[in-house]
Amino acid sequence: IMNGADIVAALALGARFTLIGRAYLYGLMAGGRAGVDKTISILTDQITRTMRLLQVTSLDELTPAHVTQLQRLVPRA
Repeated sequence: IMNGADIVAALALGARFTLIGRAYLYGLMAGGRAGVDKTISILTDQITRTMRLLQVTSLDELTPAHVTQLQRLVPRA
């Protein structure tokens, strides 16, 4: 997970939740608690923007068909 679009893609492909990996650590190192809050705010904005671009209003509307450009997240056959 590198950004909010990755979170949306993972959820569209069937994930029930995602972990954000090192992102919060980068925020913590850069600005302490405020840095972590900023990291979460950035991810939230990216998720919201991605869902608006996909024209969905809830996570329940997401389907694997919404994942077309993120080849690294498409399951291999």
